[in-house]
Amino acid sequence: MASSLMVDLQGVRFGWNRQTPVLDIPRLQIERGSRVFLYGPSGCGKSTLLGLLGGVLMAGEGVVRIMETDLTPLSAARRDQFRADHIGFVFQQFNLIPYLSIVDNVLLPCRFSERRRQRARAQSPSLEAEARRLLAQLGLDRRYERRSVTELSIGQQQRVAAARALIGSPPLLIADEPTSALDEDSRGAFLELLFQECEREAATLVFVSHDQSLRPLFSQSLSFLELNRAAARQEG
Repeated sequence: MASSLMVDLQGVRFGWNRQTPVLDIPRLQIERGSRVFLYGPSGCGKSTLLGLLGGVLMAGEGVVRIMETDLTPLSAARRDQFRADHIGFVFQQFNLIPYLSIVDNVLLPCRFSERRRQRARAQSPSLEAEARRLLAQLGLDRRYERRSVTELSIGQQQRVAAARALIGSPPLLIADEPTSALDEDSRGAFLELLFQECEREAATLVFVSHDQSLRPLFSQSLSFLELNRAAARQEG
């Protein structure tokens, strides 16, 4: 029987040096299909945790299990492939490629993952059609296709980044401070669209922010200072 957990961390410790751990997390469990808000002040290690969840960073101690797969013993290449297949990221700085078209930016994950390509093709007649569907769902229709991503507003760039994370229906979506550059109206509209797409695909959303006013929008909220004993010790 498959586990109901999307994320399961046990006894995880990480530090850039042995003397000063950045993360000390006894246990973190996130259910499949949940919408989790992880909050805490800037600089407390939230982005480091996301690096561990994505297999970009490796814990010095403990177990990091995503979808019942323990990332710890995997090689760097296998971690990269697991991330490409199963995890969509919305970065704070968006990380769009300026010399690619908007559609090609959205299609980037499909270049690295056959699973994402197959799932995207199952949604639409072609990969390009699925990219356009996601962009349209997020408020960017074909009028924007000929523009460079550098010509888009911050809010529009963010929607391209969200479409890129969502294409191919990854079961885990990680968003790192994605609304920090938006005004209140744009932030609300973006979150509503993000939630709709996650619900449609039954994706698990881990949303990281320092803005606690967003907490009521999520099914679960976690304080990073309570979760991470290293950050709590620094605060104390």
